[in-house]
Amino acid sequence: MRGFIGAIPEREHVPREPAPLSRTQQASFLRGVELYNACAWWDAHEAWEEVWIDLKAEARPSDETRVMQGLIQCAALLFNHRRGTTRGVRNQWTKLQPKLEGWTSAWGVDVPTLLDRIRPFAEDADACERPYVDVGMPMLEDEA
Repeated sequence: MRGFIGAIPEREHVPREPAPLSRTQQASFLRGVELYNACAWWDAHEAWEEVWIDLKAEARPSDETRVMQGLIQCAALLFNHRRGTTRGVRNQWTKLQPKLEGWTSAWGVDVPTLLDRIRPFAEDADACERPYVDVGMPMLEDEA
């Protein structure tokens, strides 16, 4: 399907970070990162969904709840890719891009690098054959 994967427009990256998570939320978030890095994408999705529900209950700004939802959808995209669900991969890519675009980081995640790592799996949606190499969650402290 030509033309499906469009380039994310280059934007000037003004540092943008959501407000910190509570101690409990941070623990669930980091557990989700561990699961994501272990390629347990469904379980990561579940851990982050708890945080997302909490953020919504706190009435956090919608862009902050949406960035958490975008991270959840990255895990869902990889889960669908592993299952060979072309439509699921495409749907998740379409949904997650607008939620993550413009963020430089979110709770320690290097968001532009994450999008760069996820894009090849979206581009491979027809075949779902791309090996799961370099799919770990890019954390900002990893660059230090």
